[in-house]
Amino acid sequence: MKTKKEKIKKEKNEKRETKEKRETKREKYSKADFLKEITKVFKLLDRPFTRREYDEVANIHSRLLEKRFGSWNNALRESGLIEKFKGFLEIKKEIKDFNPQEKVKAEWKEEKENLVKKAEERQVKWMKNHLYKMELLQNILTESISKAAPPMVEVQPVKLIKSRKQKEQKEQNQDHITLWFEFSDLQLGTSFTSEEMGGIAKHNWIIWQEKLRIWTTKVIEKIARYQTQYIIDHVIIAGLGDFVEGVDIFKGQEWKVDKNLVDQAIYGANDTAASFIEIFLTYPDINFQVLEVFGNHGRIGRKGEQPYSCSMDKVYLRMIEMQLRAVHQIKNYTWHQNEAWFYLIEIYGWNHLMLHGDQGMNGLWSSRPTVNGLEKGITRYNQLLQQQIHFVHVGHFHTEWALSFNMSHILINGSFIGTSDFSARAMVSGSPPVQIMHVFTQKYGLTITERIHLTEHVCNPIEPHKLS
Repeated sequence: MKTKKEKIKKEKNEKRETKEKRETKREKYSKADFLKEITKVFKLLDRPFTRREYDEVANIHSRLLEKRFGSWNNALRESGLIEKFKGFLEIKKEIKDFNPQEKVKAEWKEEKENLVKKAEERQVKWMKNHLYKMELLQNILTESISKAAPPMVEVQPVKLIKSRKQKEQKEQNQDHITLWFEFSDLQLGTSFTSEEMGGIAKHNWIIWQEKLRIWTTKVIEKIARYQTQYIIDHVIIAGLGDFVEGVDIFKGQEWKVDKNLVDQAIYGANDTAASFIEIFLTYPDINFQVLEVFGNHGRIGRKGEQPYSCSMDKVYLRMIEMQLRAVHQIKNYTWHQNEAWFYLIEIYGWNHLMLHGDQGMNGLWSSRPTVNGLEKGITRYNQLLQQQIHFVHVGHFHTEWALSFNMSHILINGSFIGTSDFSARAMVSGSPPVQIMHVFTQKYGLTITERIHLTEHVCNPIEPHKLS
């Protein structure tokens, strides 16, 4: 049986061994090991944790960390986890407090304000640009008008029968007719050489003036011929558009004209007015009617940028009208101004619809009209206008053509240009420069159609080059 002294000695030895074991275990881990362990637990849990949660997954007990660093918070601080825990909790709070509807509403409000601001800036920029263009156009017009000389025309008036008896006898023996002259697709200013066209065609301002001279002469001749056979109630000159050639129609178009758009309208109108004056004064007893629609080549700016009536075709026509009003002895014509893209007129009970061909019809037809497209166009215009359209007069396509569908007829005019650079290259299509004349009667409507060729040589075969 152990004595009391032996028991006390044994307890001291056990305490010493326990203390040594504990100190040995503590010295087993370095400071870096403690920091590595606590950081590893944070990466594993991927969130803030308590001491209990740490002890559940860590290999080093939290008591050892506390003894090594003095406290649990000191261990977290030295390992850098205090700041990470704080950031995590702040993010969690933001997520909890986040309201997606309010966030989207605030962002949309800001975006809307930015969009409105940008739109206003674009509007101001457009207005400044537009005002600059209009001011520049006005200056050019003023200068061009001041340079344009009034047309000088010499004519020999042809008088109708003055005797009432002779007139009554003529009316008994002859039918009443209306002569209709299509006048479109002059595209003034268009210029291309025979060399760049391979000998197919050529055109410039001088050639256009020659073609206008031919057209004027033939109009006078045809009126004279029909005057001897019929009683002419009206002579109509139907302007179907594309009188001038803009530079925004195709890319590179500015290299295909030899006069700017304003000069085309001013000087082209001067030449055309001289032609009209000569025709009107040649037949002072015949009633002339001038009708109008505008074309796409006369528009100002790119497609859709300006209203339809903002067109240099309109300037060209108003300049002609102004020149005609200046000749006070002309009393036998009526000019029908028109701001719309179509014009509907009735003659002898037959309805005539005038279009250029790009608006309304171009959406139904292709660039080269098809039979199905033409028939669809006639049907839709009958429905749109709530009228039976008997004759549709169209320009734009540069190839004269006539087609009938039941009681409706489509009459497509030619052009002053003929085969152009665009038609030859892009469409592989060619036609001579031609304008069309129609004869309308009360009983039959359309009775006669004639071509007015604007060149002497219609057939122009291309000879291939021969190798020597």
